[in-house]
Amino acid sequence: MPQFDVALAPLQEWMQAVVTHPSDVDEAVGAAEIAVDDVILPSHSLQPIQRIGIYHGMYMLRMIEALTVDYAAVAQFLGEHAFEHLVREYVQQFPSRSYTFNRLGDSLPEYIASSTWKRRTFLRDLAKLELAMTHVFDEGEAEPLPADAIASIAPEEVADARIIPIPALRLIALDYNGNEAFQAFRDERPMKPRRQKSWLAVHRRDYGVYRMPLSREAFTFLECLAARQTIGSAIETFNRRFRRFPEQSELFTWFRDWSAAGLFTAIEVE
Repeated sequence: MPQFDVALAPLQEWMQAVVTHPSDVDEAVGAAEIAVDDVILPSHSLQPIQRIGIYHGMYMLRMIEALTVDYAAVAQFLGEHAFEHLVREYVQQFPSRSYTFNRLGDSLPEYIASSTWKRRTFLRDLAKLELAMTHVFDEGEAEPLPADAIASIAPEEVADARIIPIPALRLIALDYNGNEAFQAFRDERPMKPRRQKSWLAVHRRDYGVYRMPLSREAFTFLECLAARQTIGSAIETFNRRFRRFPEQSELFTWFRDWSAAGLFTAIEVE
């Protein structure tokens, strides 16, 4: 019969250890320091281990469900059984550390990259894109600059100006056609992995998430601005990277498109 003389804190720790154990419930309770029969009563139809087994089983199912939502394209590409296997492996290395599952999948691209899964580079890139979309969706809203705000900077102040990005912006570089594959997923077409260097700005505006393809040059310059470099410093970084300065027409097109997309929220001049 249950003794019920276990202090609350050890009992909570036992419950968490059993429920979150990566193996089956028998191994979970066997690895615990407290015997299940000492803290849980049987019901009319279930033994103590069966009762705790309900919570143990639901915990993993809930994590699979949460990551299926965040990584719907990865899940679709792998198929239900393989994706479930991926999640079970992943959470053993990166267990949930929060009261919420919102950040549970933050390390999935990293895990995939270091794994032995087939097509892991494509899967990593697809996961990077979906993670960026999740992050920008969860970020705080910020009022974007008016479309003509950057053009109003005085010429003598341009080099020292910092263009502050909205919080809901992520820049990602991919080795595969992750954006094309994700669009195929959205269109309910087969995803066809193909090696293709690509660069994206993922951002949110009016609670919609958008994916903006970028050239390598545009990505490099925008990445500098997102890192809070001044425009002058970003131009110097661009020159070191590409052995040339950006053309005036390039800068005009980039700032026009980025401003229209609402990627910036403020201007600071030193």
